[in-house]
Amino acid sequence: MWFWGDRKGTASAVIGMIFVMIAMMLIALAFDTAFLYAKRDAIKQALDYSNMSVYRNLNKERLAEGILEIDKTMAQDTFQEFLIENLRLDSSFNPQADSLAAGPVEIEDFRVFNPEDLPNTDGLGNRVTEVAVYSQIRVPLKPVFSGIFTTFSIPVAITTDIPEGLP
Repeated sequence: MWFWGDRKGTASAVIGMIFVMIAMMLIALAFDTAFLYAKRDAIKQALDYSNMSVYRNLNKERLAEGILEIDKTMAQDTFQEFLIENLRLDSSFNPQADSLAAGPVEIEDFRVFNPEDLPNTDGLGNRVTEVAVYSQIRVPLKPVFSGIFTTFSIPVAITTDIPEGLP
């Protein structure tokens, strides 16, 4: 074996291989980070749509008086119904085959801010001065590369003001 006889350049080759492996790991980490941010944004949009669905439960008697008020008893059911549909979950909040989630989704907080609750602060620390819906969920996500070893549980929260076009 003639190439083992002269060891010149072996250290350089080993160091080069180490740098290539480190670069590949950094690229995989950057890709996984971007992947998780993209998934989180998609989940946040689905959560926002679920919050908007709660505005279907405006109290019509109070609306006739010019007061925006959401029926809190129906709000949670409507929110959960649309969250299940938007994130493609089953009735126990477990992901279906085409879901964004990699495990059971947890609803950590859900609040409706009606006129009598204002002013107030949502779970993110933002001041709420108008009728709004706040929700926070925790969603397990499986990244592409590091997902081989682990699953990350990402909190997603949003406060949704009344959609434009509603009274």
